[in-house]
Amino acid sequence: MSNLKNDFFNKNRTKVFEKIYIANVRNRLRELVNPNDADCKRWIWELVQNAKDSISGQPGRKVDIELNVDSDTYIFKHNGSPFNENTLFGLLYKYSEGKTNNYESTGRFGTGFLTTHSLSKTVEISGDLIPDGQTEPTGFSVTMYREGEDSELLEGLRKTEDSLRYEKPFHWTTYKYKAVTKRNKEAGQLGIKNFKDNIDKVMLFCPEINSIKLNDNGKILTIERSGIKDYPEYKCQKITFIVNDNNRKFNKIFLYSKIEEYNEWLTIRFNKRRNIRICCAIELDSNNDIYINTSSPGLFCSLPLVGSEVHEFPFIINSQDFEPDSERQSIFLAGNDIDEKTGKISDPGINRMILNKSHNLYKNLLGFICDFNIGKRYMAARGLRSVPHVTRFFDRVWYKEYFIKPMREILISFPIIWNGSQYKKISELKIPNYDMTNERKQIYDFISEIYNNEVPSYDESINIEKYLWSDDENIDFVDIEDCVISIDDYENITTLQDNINEDVWEWLDSFLSFIKSYYPTYLERYAIIPNMNKDFVKLNQFLATSKYVPKNIIECLEKLDINWKERHIHKKIKKYSPGTDHKISIAVSEIRDTLSEWSEEKVLTLIQYIPYDCEDTKFIQKRKNIYELCSVIWENYLSGEKDGSKFPEDLWNGIDEMVFDKLLLEIQESKKIDDKISVEFINKVLKCFSQYFQNFEINEYSFIPNQNNKLCSINDLYEDIEIPEILKDCLKNCFGEDIRENLINKEIETRNLKNIITTREITDYRSTLKKYFLMDEEMKYNRYSRTYSKYVPRNSKIEAAKYLIRIVHNDSHTLQRKLFNLYQVFIKHKFSEDEYCVIDNKYHDIWDYSNKYIYEIIRNIIEKNDDVNSLAINLGKSENEILKYLKIFINNFPIKGKIVPNQYSEFCEIAKLMNEGMDNIPFDKFDSDIFSDSYLSYSDTLYEDSESDNNNNNNIKLIPKELKDIAKYLGYDVRAGLVHKSIGRPCSRSISYEDICKKIDELIEKKHKNKDTYKDKNFKKAAYILLEKYFKTMEEIEIKKLFPYSYLLKNNIIIDVVIDESARETLVNIGNTYDDDEIKELLKNSNEIKQFLKTIKRKQFLKIIHKDSSQSIVIGSGPNSERISRFFKKYNNRISYSNNEYYYSGPNSKMIDEIYNIIYKILDNSNEFNNVILNKSNIKIETFGYEFFIKVTI
Repeated sequence: MSNLKNDFFNKNRTKVFEKIYIANVRNRLRELVNPNDADCKRWIWELVQNAKDSISGQPGRKVDIELNVDSDTYIFKHNGSPFNENTLFGLLYKYSEGKTNNYESTGRFGTGFLTTHSLSKTVEISGDLIPDGQTEPTGFSVTMYREGEDSELLEGLRKTEDSLRYEKPFHWTTYKYKAVTKRNKEAGQLGIKNFKDNIDKVMLFCPEINSIKLNDNGKILTIERSGIKDYPEYKCQKITFIVNDNNRKFNKIFLYSKIEEYNEWLTIRFNKRRNIRICCAIELDSNNDIYINTSSPGLFCSLPLVGSEVHEFPFIINSQDFEPDSERQSIFLAGNDIDEKTGKISDPGINRMILNKSHNLYKNLLGFICDFNIGKRYMAARGLRSVPHVTRFFDRVWYKEYFIKPMREILISFPIIWNGSQYKKISELKIPNYDMTNERKQIYDFISEIYNNEVPSYDESINIEKYLWSDDENIDFVDIEDCVISIDDYENITTLQDNINEDVWEWLDSFLSFIKSYYPTYLERYAIIPNMNKDFVKLNQFLATSKYVPKNIIECLEKLDINWKERHIHKKIKKYSPGTDHKISIAVSEIRDTLSEWSEEKVLTLIQYIPYDCEDTKFIQKRKNIYELCSVIWENYLSGEKDGSKFPEDLWNGIDEMVFDKLLLEIQESKKIDDKISVEFINKVLKCFSQYFQNFEINEYSFIPNQNNKLCSINDLYEDIEIPEILKDCLKNCFGEDIRENLINKEIETRNLKNIITTREITDYRSTLKKYFLMDEEMKYNRYSRTYSKYVPRNSKIEAAKYLIRIVHNDSHTLQRKLFNLYQVFIKHKFSEDEYCVIDNKYHDIWDYSNKYIYEIIRNIIEKNDDVNSLAINLGKSENEILKYLKIFINNFPIKGKIVPNQYSEFCEIAKLMNEGMDNIPFDKFDSDIFSDSYLSYSDTLYEDSESDNNNNNNIKLIPKELKDIAKYLGYDVRAGLVHKSIGRPCSRSISYEDICKKIDELIEKKHKNKDTYKDKNFKKAAYILLEKYFKTMEEIEIKKLFPYSYLLKNNIIIDVVIDESARETLVNIGNTYDDDEIKELLKNSNEIKQFLKTIKRKQFLKIIHKDSSQSIVIGSGPNSERISRFFKKYNNRISYSNNEYYYSGPNSKMIDEIYNIIYKILDNSNEFNNVILNKSNIKIETFGYEFFIKVTI
């Protein structure tokens, strides 16, 4: 049998092992049939990792690595430590052994050795093995076969096992791959290239690697350490590697700064004393310039994190303590710093800590670079221009705020920009910002001239452009537009001439021609064209040259206050032309048309004139009104009304519309109501509009104030029809939507906007509330659109509901008003009149989506309490009040959770409760599914204790107390499952009087048929109360119908259960002792006999009392005497027990009344008994339905 058992387990153990093996390798091997580029580059580093990890935990031990490539054959070998049985087994059967918790082991990450199958699924492995129990190694060789699917993989596993051979020690571990497919060969080439790009950094970060040699089809590459120079004052070191690449020797130089210090966070996380280790390095070329290999990643965890190249840095950062993803292509930066479950630092927290600590290393490197005249310092800004486009495990906000921002601040404090003669800090120079590729040199020359050569050299400006960031006030970028603005700031040619080294007219002529060719809009936006007054002006439709207009005509025009010089270009500008040249005829026509163009000074001069002699008094009033408005906007131009008598009315035709347009534009420019542009002023403008400019398109101007006093277009505003301020605050504070932005200021006289403005009232915002309440509560990512969904956090919705509940109906009988009242009760806060607002009952749908959160708040408050009493205490209400509130809530609002009290006043789920009396659903057909949300009714009117309600309850036959007690004695506590009578009938099922009768009869039958229950005291009580008492209250026909079993076997049950064997024996003894007549005589004189027995007991009782002369306490016998005994032992060490008596050890001088008082206080203060009564001659204790008497005597 034992052999059969062993065979069974061995056979099935093998099957389980094979399934586990296939599950471990199948999916990854399928991926590697056509490996991605990252896998193709990583295979070599997985082998280097295995070599490095083989000596993990062996201080001072180093390893040599060789890689030989012969056509499509790749042989990797190292002389690290031999395998042991566990590590070899783990390699062959693909499971990690001993690396997970080894922080020295790089192999604690990633998919590991499987990645090397991107070269080949067949691997020849040889090396040394130290078998268990031995100290000396033996050689071995084995071929790993991992081609095909499940059955082929298992066949390959057996072939692998069969190929294992033991030989003499090799002293080297060797892996041999043969690339067969096209992708295998590409993987080989990509891996070798990545090896060459990064091996120098690996040697830098892995001092345990002694040497590396690559033989790539006869081309030998070796790299060895030359020496390290220490610069302690800079906390930096410089290391040189000698590289021999196919007989071409050159040096690789790295400047680096590192830290290795005790770290409390890591120690707590890994339950082991841990140091944090970080190294930041910058490569220098033979010219002592910074060099960056852009094909190499900036992140290293001893080995390069291939695939992380998009994550650019100004240095190479290595930390063995990085926590990368499983594929070693990125580091975790998204998430909380502290793991919520463990309270320890998380993987993202470790990586963030490393990046933060690298700031000081960066500062060390920059200090060295600047003091040792290292060139191309602009490369030290690499990666700081913007947040990299990392898509996995990345927190863009954190990275910018806590990594990039401090790095930028450090960089700005060092001189890294070459200006042609020396290095300067970024903040000390103007940085050219080019937006054109072909004309950069010309742009640079213009910028350099304008800013007095306070710029980088031209070449430096080109190089630094791709590294600097734009959102920094410390960096002063200048472009051709800034040059234009600078010229604009000079205002005239005279001031500019003092700052230009060349001939200013010739230089400006060339500059204007350049701007016209490449940036023509700047001529219109900025004043850089010199007019005849030598002032700079903007290009407009009126600016022109006037080459052939003589000086005398120009002088005439100026005397007539027609500013010809201002609108014509200076004649020394010869190359540039706006394309228009005004002849003499144009100059003459301008005199005639002086008042046809807008000019504030001219037009406002005209506006000052009021035609007092006009017969049309309404026109005079119009002029005064317009003047009054203009005096507010252009007060500096208007000195007071002037007499405009004899001015023809049509003189202002077109001018008024122009003025009103400018007036509205000026008001619009103010953006908001202030001391100058007041609501009163706007009302005057609107009145003017309604009287004189009704055809004016005022909707094109933003001059109507909203309720935030911001000036808006009438198209964007609505008249506020009694919209509650609470609703406005709700939308703004909870959802970020400020509807006051779209509501007209309440002080605006909207009668002046008749037939133009539309209105809004509270119901117009139902859809807005619906939109926000139905939004997701968490942000979700759509991988098709590559966007994140809009969402509203749950807390915001809850806060919104708290606002909306304070908008109440003016009718106190509406359901919403009652919910508001309930809310006040349960949050223990009565809102003052200024904390809520009342609206008309016709508005009834704004709470459609918010009330559920109020229900939830109330439910949560209820559910924090176990019963009605604790809820009443917490809310400061009586239990009756609480039951009334619960009744309203339960019968009118959705019921969820433990909020319905049973007849013990304990809170339960409604699905677990029933109504008392009257069936809705047969008790024995109850299905819990009926209590789904769809079955929970929501009444339109609030359920209250009405007369009809009480009448309905009176028509329901309830379950008598006796039957509830009987059911409880029988083990069925019906009260626990019945809804509290004060709540009404909210349940969807009921248990009727007939149901409980049937249930009791079934329980009596079940227990009676089991003789083991006959001595059960509770069964006796139940049977006695039912058969001897309750049946006497019923008609026989009813008993027979409702309790068929109990009725039929009543006598048997009484004999078997109520009168037990002892009682029956006593009856037999009486029968044997007395004849029938004597028994009748005894029964006839039962009272006298009972009195006689009491006398006997009293004498026995007194005899016990006088047994000892000390003060004693005597407790009568009873079911709970032991409980009282335990009580005295627990609460008073002066009372002891001996020989079935309790002794009080107090002083003999105490009187018996004092002793009574002492004992009474002990019992009464304990709260362990239902009732304690101090009588003259005893202490009476009532508990659990029994009575005890304590007597004290001396």
